[in-house]
Amino acid sequence: MKGLGALESQVMAVLWESSDALSVHDLVDRLDNEGRVPAYTTVLTVVTHLWEKGWVERAKVSRSYRYRPSRSRAEATTDLLREILDASPDSPAVLLHLVRTASEREVEALRRGLSDDERGP
Repeated sequence: MKGLGALESQVMAVLWESSDALSVHDLVDRLDNEGRVPAYTTVLTVVTHLWEKGWVERAKVSRSYRYRPSRSRAEATTDLLREILDASPDSPAVLLHLVRTASEREVEALRRGLSDDERGP
């Protein structure tokens, strides 16, 4: 993901795939960095940076923290898309081009979403 380093992206992928909050030990056990397991201290540093950036929440359990994503993968991706649109001098053209490259499944999801919005709460 934009704004994240390679190991940060891997840690986020592991957290998004888990239904439970994970400790640093859990993350080390689940990470596979091209056949190399990153050191505990490296993962601790990465997850601390993710917490400082607001990507993860943490809760103290016993003597360690458990980490979970602060938002879903879809929400994080939407935030990044929003940043791209906001940085564009012609965001409607960018959005239109994106929609033109969408799959049928994606277009149908857009139609359903827009139809639901028109009906209101």
